[in-house]
Amino acid sequence: TAEPRVNIVELAPKGTGKSFVYDNLSRYARVVAGGKITPAVLFHNQHTHEPGLITRYDTIVLDEVQSIRGDSQGELMAGLKVYLESGRYSRGNTTGTSEAGFVMLGNITLDENRMPVHEEQGLFTEIPNFLRETAFIDRIHGFVAGWEMDRVSKDTPSRALGFKGDFFSEILHVLRGESHYAEYVSQEMRLVGCNDLRDYKAIQRLATGYLKLLFPDIRPSEAEFREFCVKPAIELRQRIRDELHKLDPEYAQVSIGLA
Repeated sequence: TAEPRVNIVELAPKGTGKSFVYDNLSRYARVVAGGKITPAVLFHNQHTHEPGLITRYDTIVLDEVQSIRGDSQGELMAGLKVYLESGRYSRGNTTGTSEAGFVMLGNITLDENRMPVHEEQGLFTEIPNFLRETAFIDRIHGFVAGWEMDRVSKDTPSRALGFKGDFFSEILHVLRGESHYAEYVSQEMRLVGCNDLRDYKAIQRLATGYLKLLFPDIRPSEAEFREFCVKPAIELRQRIRDELHKLDPEYAQVSIGLA
């Protein structure tokens, strides 16, 4: 939520706290759980003239994505692809722009080794078909491997002092408007194996988010910037590219790295 229009997906087994985090992280985030998601709810209601969720929140969280249903006309997917690419939306005579990011949360089945059952076929196997379109997935910036996280237990809550959630959410909200972080990333980030513009923009946006969170004074060493901002961003985007290749061989298998 610190960086505008960051789109991520997290697939994880039950009990890892993914829904809880987004429910409590920020009052500027809106969680929509399962069911039918309509263009009227997300973008603009033509009958009531009520603005959609993307115009009122910093982040829209589609929870329990495995149970989400689209519309039969395909208007939702068409609108999402345009919005995720450009930040623009249109319904009837109403057009607009927004900086809201999208997060998709879903459950995933693991084997006895706590690895995804469908890893070879594709990690998106368990989400609805209408959300498995490669043109849509390509517009998602990063894939969080939720199965690598431990289940929430009695030892999960921190015993150390920290920020109150409402205070932290205000920090994240204010950081969204700070453009000099993106300028730093643009000047300092060096990648190899990243010729695709969507890959580059995704990593750049994710790395900017990490910079805001971990080095708000923008004074990381070169090694810190590479290790804690760029490498995690590459990892998130690399998973998206790997899944795209599994779904459609026309997406070349690439290996993105640091220069």
